[in-house]
Amino acid sequence: MKNFLARLYTAFKLRRWPHGCRISPLATVKGDVRLGKYTYVSSFADIRGIGSATRIGNYCSVARGVKILSAGQVHSLASISTFPFYLIDRSLRRADFMVPRGDVVIGNDVWIGADAIVLPGVRVGDGAVIGAGAVVTKDVAAFQIVAGVPARPVRMRFSAAVCAAIAASQWWERDYAELRPFIRRIHAHEQQGEEGMLETLALLARERAPASG
Repeated sequence: MKNFLARLYTAFKLRRWPHGCRISPLATVKGDVRLGKYTYVSSFADIRGIGSATRIGNYCSVARGVKILSAGQVHSLASISTFPFYLIDRSLRRADFMVPRGDVVIGNDVWIGADAIVLPGVRVGDGAVIGAGAVVTKDVAAFQIVAGVPARPVRMRFSAAVCAAIAASQWWERDYAELRPFIRRIHAHEQQGEEGMLETLALLARERAPASG
């Protein structure tokens, strides 16, 4: 009975999101949050869109315990008190205590490691990696790896040429059925270095190119 109820609850949560999304029943997703296709959110992750929006692209990996915050979680440092008095006084509005912040925008194919925290207003580029436990206070470039508290750049995942080729391919806009014939090449651990990556991207481009004549 317990397993049946768990499956039923999971199915109920998955119906709210685009096809292919996977959201753990133990994750929290609240407010103005949009998730792209095939993105998964692991247990105890907490994604908020209160006072500002959160947008996450396609094929993203959100690990266990990740927190993505919105303006609703920001306390004012410029006031006499940082306490949210609306919690004890119903005549006050929460909106009046929110500190203005921009939206969180996370690109496609982004991996956010366990227990990382992304602060309001941060933008993360396609293909970026955020290390476990990092606190991201500033924007992260596409294909950049960041780690630490506060998060700092570690390195780029690939050379500029490969980063540009992956970005140009926009492979994350495709449905999985379209990618499936190439999955072993896309996810290969050993594919003759960057030459192999460029060859795979060229195959993807040829496969999608319209027939001439």
